[in-house]
Amino acid sequence: MMQRKERDYRKWKRSNAPYLIAVALAFVMFMVVAPEVNEGKAMSPAIDDGDVLVVSKSSYNPNRKPPEIDSIVIMEKTYAPDVSEDNIIARVAAVPGDTVQIKNGKVLVNGEEYVTENGIEGAPEDMKKVKLKNDEVFLLCDNREELTDSRNPDMGPVDMREIKGNVLIRVWPFSGFGSVK
Repeated sequence: MMQRKERDYRKWKRSNAPYLIAVALAFVMFMVVAPEVNEGKAMSPAIDDGDVLVVSKSSYNPNRKPPEIDSIVIMEKTYAPDVSEDNIIARVAAVPGDTVQIKNGKVLVNGEEYVTENGIEGAPEDMKKVKLKNDEVFLLCDNREELTDSRNPDMGPVDMREIKGNVLIRVWPFSGFGSVK
């Protein structure tokens, strides 16, 4: 009797394994990561219009570690509807406690020029010095001609709790598959 139950269980397990795996993957996909299609040129040249990205669902708050400098994050469009009609994708330029200023075409974080890992620097318009609170980050788009970031007065420094996640990889187009720098 015991052998028959064990045999039936193994048979059930073998026949249902693909479904169990699919359910587990779907759970991971919707709970841990999500797809995102970039619309617009705000993050060009790092991310182009139409690129499909995989975003980790990371949440931040003042009691947790803030996002890393140069990481690319995403926020829901509802955070700043006057700034963008789509989700906002931008690069973290400064974290809580930092001071940010744009002067003479240079982005200064704590008095030092901010240049991304891939060499993007500067901004076209000056901005007064801003000291970030313990729950704020300063976001900049790579295409500094676009104002869909913290330089826009309708958005300003961003509360870390509004960050929906981090961009992990680009999956489309295949020619650009991999991490985004």
